[in-house]
Amino acid sequence: MRPVRLLPFTLLALLLLFPGCVPQSGVVIKSCSDCHQKELQRYRTGVLHKAVADNNCEACHLPHGLIGALKLKRGDEALCFECHPNTKKELEKAHIHAPLKEGACLKCHNPHSSFQAKDSKGILRAPGNALCFTCHDKDKFYKKTVHAAVDKGCDTCHVPHSSDRPGLMADEGNKLCARCHDANSPKFKKGHFEYISAGADCLSCHTPHGSDGDKLARNHTHKPFAEKKCDSCHNPAGSQEPLKTRLAADKLCYSCHRDLEADYKKANVHSPVAKGNCTACHDPHASDYKKELKGGEKTLCYGCHKDAEKRDGKKHLHSAITKSDCTGCHDPHASGQKAVLKADGADLCYGCHDRSKFSSVVNHAPVTEGKCLSCHDSHASDYKNELVSPMGDLCYSCHAAQKKAFNKVIRHPKVVEGDCIACHSPHVSSVPKLLVLKKDELCNKCHSKVAAPAGAEGAHKVVQEGKCLECHDAHASNNARQLVEDVGELCYRCHKEVKTGLSGAKLTHRPVEEGRCTSCHLPHGSKIKGSLPRPLKALCMSCHKDFEKSIEADKASVHKPVTEGACDQCHTPHFSTEKGLLVEKGDSLCNKCHTSQDTPAFKKAHGNIAAVKGSDCLGCHEPHAGKDKRLLHGIMHSPFEKMDCERCHKKI
Repeated sequence: MRPVRLLPFTLLALLLLFPGCVPQSGVVIKSCSDCHQKELQRYRTGVLHKAVADNNCEACHLPHGLIGALKLKRGDEALCFECHPNTKKELEKAHIHAPLKEGACLKCHNPHSSFQAKDSKGILRAPGNALCFTCHDKDKFYKKTVHAAVDKGCDTCHVPHSSDRPGLMADEGNKLCARCHDANSPKFKKGHFEYISAGADCLSCHTPHGSDGDKLARNHTHKPFAEKKCDSCHNPAGSQEPLKTRLAADKLCYSCHRDLEADYKKANVHSPVAKGNCTACHDPHASDYKKELKGGEKTLCYGCHKDAEKRDGKKHLHSAITKSDCTGCHDPHASGQKAVLKADGADLCYGCHDRSKFSSVVNHAPVTEGKCLSCHDSHASDYKNELVSPMGDLCYSCHAAQKKAFNKVIRHPKVVEGDCIACHSPHVSSVPKLLVLKKDELCNKCHSKVAAPAGAEGAHKVVQEGKCLECHDAHASNNARQLVEDVGELCYRCHKEVKTGLSGAKLTHRPVEEGRCTSCHLPHGSKIKGSLPRPLKALCMSCHKDFEKSIEADKASVHKPVTEGACDQCHTPHFSTEKGLLVEKGDSLCNKCHTSQDTPAFKKAHGNIAAVKGSDCLGCHEPHAGKDKRLLHGIMHSPFEKMDCERCHKKI
């Protein structure tokens, strides 16, 4: 028989059937308001969010014990849409208010309550237009003449969330205006010179918010419109078709602009001009833009030139694009140059860029040839200065040989980065090779601290003369620090006496033998003689640790030149014909300092033995330091220790 297992849910059912078996904890579930009375009172003023009015905090928030205080159930606009599904549907319309499109409902709405009149809706963060002006510039709406609807409230004409009409308009064009303005009233007809306005576009003449002119007229008006001479272009007001123009569009325009008709017959004509469609770009009545354009130049041009709009979405834009000044380069009507440009080649660029700044002693070939677009894009680029490609790649497209030459182990950081203009001017220079400064000044621009520790007098001669390229390659090298040669051979270019002396030397200092000149010398200079990186004694002891140990030994007697750090008093630093790199042989070296050999004191110290030329001083004395003040060797032959020289030496 198989054992019976009591499932967990069976236990739960039993507990429910017999509740007396469940221990009573005494826990009472409280609402949020039981603890947060202070917050609740603050949210109880004005218009309340329904969840707040119903004391239902958990409609939006998770309870504190689960996640943490003030944690929302969802972190996006979907939380609002749970209760406001109709607002979600508004996202399907053609034009959506930016905050709704971004899911930023709380930009306009307070999530708890709003200090508004009791009959207002939307728990808005600010009343009426004040809310709109938190994003929209108020000064653009309040000018000399202000549309009455502005004072009534933005929602007189606009809807707050979305619309199928541009500008979030509440109705189609003139229908919206007709809500307040009766086009058939005598006053309206008189104000429009008895012309029937049916079919006319109100906004072609009037601005919807505020204007610096009268009657909300737009800032830039066509001359006949400004002079109220409607019949200059239209049929008379009482005619059967009063709004129809007297002539076809282009012929009508040329009836006044006769001088332009001939001017537009050039090799390249702007398409609307060629088609006689002046109103494709110009409003025939009034506009907020100069020359009565229908929009800002860039916006207007992009209406047809979709490819340009896509291209100009890059990171770096020509200033003409950022200023919306398409006509800075292009003639809007006709030109003798391709792309309806105002001038050809560099002459066009010099219309803005000072020509005098592009001519000097040394000129970059594309500048001389007027080929600005060899390097720059005329509209936009993903690269700084609107370059047509990354700087390094761009330069190498002409300087292919240099690219190959720079393919070495060690490269200048600016070569690695492709930042050629850090050293070279891209256009003109007064210095050879288009350098931005003279060679010495150029290197010091970044490497100003190289020679500073040496001071003006201690700097290496080539550093003083600013001849950095005597030692370094400006771009790349297979040697460390971009040196033009290995250190040893490089130094021998100037220090020929060292190389010559090495050929006849028996002994060579190891750093010299290995071509490690910079082990002892600073290549740029030092305040210490010989361009040494530290005082001579410390420098020598950095390798000769055995000598350093004997010198620093307790109660050691140290040879005076060693104490004074004058190692070069006895040793030559590079090469020698003598053992130990001594400057001279044996007693000849010692005799330079110890000149009193014939004195009684000297003779007594040497057992009354007269000085013998060619004696080996080091046979008895330590050259650096010893335990004896006479610098005698530590271990001595017994007769010598007792000064009994005659036991071994024959008296002469």
